[in-house]
Amino acid sequence: MLAGRLASGGMGRVFLARSLRDGGLAAVKTLLAEGEISATDRKRFAREVKVARRAEGVHTAMVLDADPDAPRPWMATEYIPAPSLTELVRRAGPLTGAAARWVTRGTLEALAELHRHGIVHRDVKPHNLLLPLGGPRLIDFGISHASDLTRTQLTLGTMAFTSPEQARGEPSTAASDVYSLGATLFHLAVGRAPYPPGIEMPLLLTYAAEANVDLAGLPDELVPVVRACLALAPDDRPRVTDLLDRFTFELAEMPTAPDASGWLPAPWARIIEEYAHQGRELAAGRVDEHTRILEERTKVLSAAGDSAAGAQVQSTPPTDMRHGRGGRIIVRSVRLIMASILLFLAGGLAYGYYRVQQAKEPDSADRAFAAVPSGTCVSTGFSTDGVWMAPTPETVNCASPEALWRVISTSKGRLAERCMGTDGAVRWTRQSPAGIISLCLERQFTQGECVVGDEPVSGITLRVVPLKGAYMFATNVSCSASAPQGYAVLRVAAYGPATDGCPAQSQVRYEFTERGRLLCLTSV
Repeated sequence: MLAGRLASGGMGRVFLARSLRDGGLAAVKTLLAEGEISATDRKRFAREVKVARRAEGVHTAMVLDADPDAPRPWMATEYIPAPSLTELVRRAGPLTGAAARWVTRGTLEALAELHRHGIVHRDVKPHNLLLPLGGPRLIDFGISHASDLTRTQLTLGTMAFTSPEQARGEPSTAASDVYSLGATLFHLAVGRAPYPPGIEMPLLLTYAAEANVDLAGLPDELVPVVRACLALAPDDRPRVTDLLDRFTFELAEMPTAPDASGWLPAPWARIIEEYAHQGRELAAGRVDEHTRILEERTKVLSAAGDSAAGAQVQSTPPTDMRHGRGGRIIVRSVRLIMASILLFLAGGLAYGYYRVQQAKEPDSADRAFAAVPSGTCVSTGFSTDGVWMAPTPETVNCASPEALWRVISTSKGRLAERCMGTDGAVRWTRQSPAGIISLCLERQFTQGECVVGDEPVSGITLRVVPLKGAYMFATNVSCSASAPQGYAVLRVAAYGPATDGCPAQSQVRYEFTERGRLLCLTSV
């Protein structure tokens, strides 16, 4: 049962629907074409359904049902009550800092999942990214392609976010999505597309085909990654997995948060919660009831408006509501209500002040972070996703095999100024109403343990490579585990002063120049 229209685009309409079977909500997409549906449109829609089914994951909308062969082809997907990045930027302003990184990482996770399934989205843009509290969702696979389903080359998405090769009518690849991601990140941080504002479509097509971008206004912290994504040649752009490693690693150094409300500024969080509340109301059926009552009232008012008497009844209050005893009763009632409201507000403010003062008292987690001095060691694990595996640091004797990290420095009242660098130190921050405590830690490696690192290159027995992402520092890695694409599970042959060198059997060497230490690794 259709409940209303959600959106309308160049190729289809999307309606909100409720299942007659279980009452659940869904977003139903149909073709925009009027009259008879052409064979070409049916084929395109059927391909979209196939791609959407293959793309199902935590970062996309799940396909619930579809019938591309119906008289009016349709596809029902999970209804996501969330605003798009386009709406959020328009209503609440651009996003920078940790919040922009958090949104970008979620988008990268969605793209990485698609690319693992051999799917190129080809229309990554703010409008196709919804942001519920759990993180970004990438939608609309109308012009996406899977390499075994189509060989279409001309795949222009929204011109301001399309890649140069798409603008030139050339084949799209995963690198095309990276370009569009860079344009989306620029829009997220600046509030416009990465081209001179005000240019008309034919000229914009030329600008896009040549990657002639205008990055004025982009925060310095985002310039390197956005400029790399917007490279003219696809081979010069970073891979999605490399970008995901980078953003995951940077976020690991920042205060953690369970969902969007902890990462985003208040105006963004409020809009997202508005949508979430509406979604809960819809799911509970309360909005449908409200809509029915409103429709009945509208019919009554319309009928009354057909006669002068009816119109007069609607527009003129009764006499006893304007004068005499009735008026005095209303005045006293209003005063009583106002006094009650003021008393309630006073009590609420007093309670709020009490709760704020209570929140400023350090809790057990605050005390655990504050009790970790420089030079001590901790045993807390670190996952390949760049997440600490315990809520607080667990200190151990530095001579113990369980000493996975050594605390280089601590700072209170502010974030650590520098942890990352050639030494690959990691920042762990506790931020609460009681204050900020930031720890800088360096990984301690034990001979014989296994880690995830760069895959050895055939014919090269020893090389110096840069540290990449959170994989290198992950703990408790099984020596029989499978590594992500482009990486390998390696065994620690030695970890010590750089002057000692590496054993002859070492195949990969990580050099910590500032510490003057070497990590020597061999294939498992």
